[in-house]
Amino acid sequence: MRINDRILAFSAYLFGIPALYIVLTRPKGDGAVRRNGEKALLMWGLFLAVFFSLRFLADMASRGSASPRMDVLEIAAAFIMGCYAAV
Repeated sequence: MRINDRILAFSAYLFGIPALYIVLTRPKGDGAVRRNGEKALLMWGLFLAVFFSLRFLADMASRGSASPRMDVLEIAAAFIMGCYAAV
């Protein structure tokens, strides 16, 4: 794998948008770059699902009589997901 391919795969995990580029432009038999792009796209899809699920739960919890500090949970979840993507 060339250094340009490694940088592209790394940026896919870190930022997410290059993963979509890799999956849409690379042929299926391209090997490691395509596989890393698919993994990164799956990871970011799961991150978005978790984040928006937390947003939905925070909105539902704030409509009740008690108003828990869900914003702290959202910030912590976004920080943890960002740290996971960087590693």
